[in-house]
Amino acid sequence: MAIDIRSMRSFVAVASAGSISRAAEHLHIAQPALSLQIKTIEEHLGAQLFDRTSKGVTPTAAGQRFLAHAIDILKRVEVAYEDVRDAVNEPTGRVALGLSHSMAKILTIPLVSEVLRRWPKIQFQMLEMSSGYIPEYLVNGRIDLGLTFGVDEAAGLRYTHLVDEELVLVTSPSQCHSAFGKSAAKRRQVRLEELSRFPMILPSTAHSLRNCIDDFLARHSLKLPVVAEVNAIPQLIELAERSVGSTILSFASVAPEFAAGRIDVLRISNERLFRPVYLCRSATAPLSIATASVQDLIASTAAGMIASGEWPTGFGTAARPSL
Repeated sequence: MAIDIRSMRSFVAVASAGSISRAAEHLHIAQPALSLQIKTIEEHLGAQLFDRTSKGVTPTAAGQRFLAHAIDILKRVEVAYEDVRDAVNEPTGRVALGLSHSMAKILTIPLVSEVLRRWPKIQFQMLEMSSGYIPEYLVNGRIDLGLTFGVDEAAGLRYTHLVDEELVLVTSPSQCHSAFGKSAAKRRQVRLEELSRFPMILPSTAHSLRNCIDDFLARHSLKLPVVAEVNAIPQLIELAERSVGSTILSFASVAPEFAAGRIDVLRISNERLFRPVYLCRSATAPLSIATASVQDLIASTAAGMIASGEWPTGFGTAARPSL
């Protein structure tokens, strides 16, 4: 068998103690087992490493030569251990995360706060962008991690599924009244075929959210009356609030506005509409300790926020706020 680090440490311990029995006591192993380790090393090297007498053992010339190498190797291993431990405890370097506005709205405060608290030497960057650009940025090395809403099999990326977010109709009380009349105040849900009663303002077809909506509608042979296309989530919410038009967004992205009574939200009842959220990175680029640390933090933060309700991934039984 090859000589491993454990065998080297045993050899150095025997040479330092000058006795197999004393070394065995120091290493807390049985003397026969230690003797066998030394014998195995000698057989592997094809050389006698110790002269054995009734008073103990002393290294031979070959033993002295091997001892110098063993001590040097063990010191280098210890330095490597310390270097990795330090890097894990205090990771350094740039970590850039690309994410959409809706994800940034949820994760920026907890992630930035926690990274600064845990790893002040990490240069953490959160870059808000359309999720459609994220795969290209990852492949080109312009960002280290990304949050996307789909899987691009051809991009050379590694994906971890975080959650499925429910998509809901975002509108206003006046638009609900126009669509449903006197029953609007009691409405908590909307059927797929009833969506056509609302003038829709959706992201453009280049947007991943629009692709998700269009795929869903196509499966049900439906088309919506799209009166305008706007890619910015804050503006879509404001347009719904001002009764200019309605839209479809994740409930998490509009939960604060809904709780404040600024907008109305209806669940799509026939078949609930979800979009997946993935954490992704390059499948080929080396993963630094800093990036690995932030990657694990994103996953654990998301799980904690979902469990606590801070990230409301579903509309659930949220009550319509009093206006």
